[in-house]
Amino acid sequence: MNHSTVLIKKLDRLARDITFTRSIDFVTILSNKKSKSRRNSTLDRFCVDIIPRIQHNIESLTLDRLSIDRVLRIGNYLKLWKLTLVNLSLKTARDIFNDNFGFSPLSLRNLSSTTFYSSSIGYLNVTVRHFNDCLCLLDGRFTCLHTVIVKVGIIKNSSKTINNKKIVSNLKCFSLFSLNETTKYDNRIVPLLQQMSQLEKLTLSLCVTHRASFIDGTQLYNDVLKNMPHLQSFIFDIVTEYVQMKKELVPLCDNIRRTFVENGYDMDCYIDYDKN
Repeated sequence: MNHSTVLIKKLDRLARDITFTRSIDFVTILSNKKSKSRRNSTLDRFCVDIIPRIQHNIESLTLDRLSIDRVLRIGNYLKLWKLTLVNLSLKTARDIFNDNFGFSPLSLRNLSSTTFYSSSIGYLNVTVRHFNDCLCLLDGRFTCLHTVIVKVGIIKNSSKTINNKKIVSNLKCFSLFSLNETTKYDNRIVPLLQQMSQLEKLTLSLCVTHRASFIDGTQLYNDVLKNMPHLQSFIFDIVTEYVQMKKELVPLCDNIRRTFVENGYDMDCYIDYDKN
């Protein structure tokens, strides 16, 4: 019996070993090889002979810089639910979920809202499609969060609420950028901000439509800022569209500035009205 026949039989036994094929830690496997050539040879063997046979069983992968590109290109991991990335740059980690690597991206859709968690991430800068996704990030899965910067595509009504208010109340910095106009400022955005009692820095960039009034200094202070006694910086760019109100009730820059100054804030502002 020649060497190739023995190898094929070993690979067949390996492919039938569900215990091994469900979870593969390439970081550990390759770290046991002392030389670079041995590590490359082992990785070649997996990519050419092993993964094509067991890819349908793999549920968990642990990858690093050496293995990530080849392993993700070679397989079609239909059962994969856990992906651990070790010693990767943030750009590389982000790129595996889009088209920059040249292979079919891993999908984040239809995953359980509790799939991702971390006890060490403190700074989060993300772009999400729905406001609900933002709420999911704040529901307790990231227990050490202190800074969140989020760009949201769609803000609309939903029954989704924050289940773990401790995480939200402990945030120090929060930035919310709405990529599209929304009518849900009062019943979606304001309730979230009112829970951020420890906030020190707040940034809002919003386009709000079809309100009965403009979002002025009084509204911002009463609904948002007075709940944030530790706030040191508040930067806002809020466009309010399609508001029907009498000309004499339109807030002026001095009115907005006065509201903040009277409540102990140093501030300046600029207002531009489009009469159309």
